Amino acid sequence: MNATPAARLLYGITIDPAKAGPRLARLPFLQKGPVDIRLSKPITILAGENGCGKTTLIEAIAAKCGIRPDGGREYRETEERRPATALSAAVSVSFAGGWAFSGMILRADKLDKAAKAASGDGMIRMATTGEWRNAAHQSRGETILSLLSAALESSERRLFLLDEPEAALSPQRQLGLLRLLDDIHHDGRSQVVLATHSVVLMAHPEADIFWIDDDGIERRPLEEIEHWRIMRRLAGDRDRFVMSLLED
Repeated sequence: MNATPAARLLYGITIDPAKAGPRLARLPFLQKGPVDIRLSKPITILAGENGCGKTTLIEAIAAKCGIRPDGGREYRETEERRPATALSAAVSVSFAGGWAFSGMILRADKLDKAAKAASGDGMIRMATTGEWRNAAHQSRGETILSLLSAALESSERRLFLLDEPEAALSPQRQLGLLRLLDDIHHDGRSQVVLATHSVVLMAHPEADIFWIDDDGIERRPLEEIEHWRIMRRLAGDRDRFVMSLLED
């Protein structure tokens, strides 16, 4: 996986709880004050337990970068849509070399709209077989891989924001997604920020991993991520590990 790292499009994210409002200021990672994230690599992974705020943060970044959740190219908050993305009021983003890129956010509940926005008629070439097929006739996991593959084949510089893309993927398909992440790393133009629980995706050797919890958001090596530790214990001695849980 050796390659010249892609140029960063987004290199800084700052979250100020004083601007978030009382509901979002209670997010676990904001309990100790402002958070500053420096993105130094083409692949940035946000990891943490359920409810830590990963999805909320991904949505806020999308709003600040002008990326619509339904796949459009512009985003403007309205009062009706604001509750879902209100953290964006507390988020500041810094771009490298200006805002000369397009964006894509993939969320499981918006895949159909993203597919139509990407293709017009919903027809997308499948990443696994090369066959052209309507997104409605592909599984959720196949659609994710097909959309990412099609976007990478374009000539655009692109910021990919992915919210738990592994949710509909088998382990084998997660490996396929890992290869697509590596393509982004090799691409030289694009960047990805993803929220995930998948240790397969976290295993990319060139990824920066940020752990989100009550202490804030900090960069950690894979070996210090709890998801990885659990999977290593399970793989190392399945029976002993499972029985210790069941007997606890």
